[in-house]
Amino acid sequence: MKAALVLTALVISLIPGVSSLAATHNGVGARDNLQPTSPSDIIIVPTEFADKETLEALLLKIEDPDPFVRVEAVQALGEIQKEQSLVAVCDCLNDENIYVRAYAAEALGKIGQVDISLTLSKLLPALDDPSPYVRAMIVAALGELQDKRALDPIRKLLHDEDESVRGMAAWALNNIEKSQ
Repeated sequence: MKAALVLTALVISLIPGVSSLAATHNGVGARDNLQPTSPSDIIIVPTEFADKETLEALLLKIEDPDPFVRVEAVQALGEIQKEQSLVAVCDCLNDENIYVRAYAAEALGKIGQVDISLTLSKLLPALDDPSPYVRAMIVAALGELQDKRALDPIRKLLHDEDESVRGMAAWALNNIEKSQ
């Protein structure tokens, strides 16, 4: 677990604009600087360090008009194992932007166990998304969650018009079935 946290922190530190749940601006702590923090200045670290202020800031960012800011916020929320972040990410499955929806699905694959029934109630209907990219990401999330209630809806996607969705469905079915 410790190695995973170190690896996560390392990977996150390599992503431009992302690296510690404390927001900073030019090296000054968020509490010391009253200026708004731009999305590229937000730094994210793993969930154990998520404080109330950071969570609130991320929840505001998912309402930003810029889809790249929303994607960044969804990715960060996907590292926070709390019900408030789960609910917010679930709502992003209805975003107008396909990348926000896709990254919301990915995030739910990570934090969906916080409330698996809520997660499934949002992911399963979203399998009808018009974007094959989003459908594939939703199927991947369902495969990661390994809940047998997703088996039948995923089996239907073995006949999806898109090859990547069919391939992801085969992987997800295998992943769920071997976990049972």
